[in-house]
Amino acid sequence: MTAERRIQAPLPVGDACITDEARSAVIERQWHRCAGCNAPLTAGSTHFDLRKPVICGGAPVAGNLEALCPFCHRNFMRRIRGRIAGSASHRNK
Repeated sequence: MTAERRIQAPLPVGDACITDEARSAVIERQWHRCAGCNAPLTAGSTHFDLRKPVICGGAPVAGNLEALCPFCHRNFMRRIRGRIAGSASHRNK
């Protein structure tokens, strides 16, 4: 049997796309562990996101990418949405 490498389409993260090579680099950099809770990452349930989102001043570069488990990704998105909603309400006062 020969092992075939499955080529994945670039993964969208905001307005940017992550290539297969960038995904591999991030997962290897994190030793196949979630950046939030250090749980082992599996191929089917790994989420990629920017540590500091573009809307919060972050850059869409490889050094700003992180891999998260579904639980940590959901919590991260809640925090970001709350931060954005909080800053919007301050501007409207």
